[in-house]
Amino acid sequence: MSKYPDSIDKITKARLRLSVFGSIFSIAVTMFLIGLITLIAFFMMTYINNISEKLEVEVLFYSDVREADIVAIEQKLKLKQYTATSLVSSRYENTAEAKKIIGDNYTDIITNPINASIRFTVKPQYANTDSLTQITKQIKRDYVIVSDVDYPTAIVDTFFHNTTYRLIVFGVCALFMLISMFLIANSIRLNIYAKRFNIKSMLLVGATRSFVRRPFVFRGFVQGVWGGFIAVALLATILYQGNLAYPDLIDFSYIYVISIILGSIFIFSILFTTLISFFSVNKYIKLKSDRLYL
Repeated sequence: MSKYPDSIDKITKARLRLSVFGSIFSIAVTMFLIGLITLIAFFMMTYINNISEKLEVEVLFYSDVREADIVAIEQKLKLKQYTATSLVSSRYENTAEAKKIIGDNYTDIITNPINASIRFTVKPQYANTDSLTQITKQIKRDYVIVSDVDYPTAIVDTFFHNTTYRLIVFGVCALFMLISMFLIANSIRLNIYAKRFNIKSMLLVGATRSFVRRPFVFRGFVQGVWGGFIAVALLATILYQGNLAYPDLIDFSYIYVISIILGSIFIFSILFTTLISFFSVNKYIKLKSDRLYL
């Protein structure tokens, strides 16, 4: 007896397995990218917010200004919409800090007598170059006894200036994710399209629509489960290694939010593949026989 038919059957089964593995791999990669971009966006936002909350603006005064006048201005600044926290740093505190940073010979560098100053932090929405520039100009304009307003411009320029570029990068990534999702959906539809004659044959011999639909939807469900599981496992591994390397950036104190993101990726993977399978097989269940060849 010839083994030729058996060899054909083995090849067919191998192709089917390869097709299934290809679908699961595509789903896993897409869900991984969606999760990765979501996590990057979340941790970047929390990191920038943490920096903005610690971003300190210092209002400096001329040496002959009384500390009582400085306290009065601090009370006014505290009521501004951009102020998060504020305090008056006394002449003694500023002198002690100068000694700590420069040394006892600080008078060789700072020739003017050190006066009290106001230190305040701004709300996250104002922690950018444009807003801080406007705030600086406003304070100098409103209070003539202010000699200067100082803040770490290098940090602001690095973290808060390139918002537009970050949005463009995330927009491009989102576009690629949509393309990947479209390709996955198209792959699932093509697999079901290849079995459209089997679907119609089952209906002709009396099978119900739910009976015909069930194996295709179940296959989509299983592929979604495996794809989501692989994606979540890879994301969890990257998060763990990232936390070891950069604990300040990847902060596990937000484990509740991280769990929600990972769980959402897993659920979305299942829902996406299951729904695509459901609607795709429904299309060929309702399709008239004379249109199967189109």
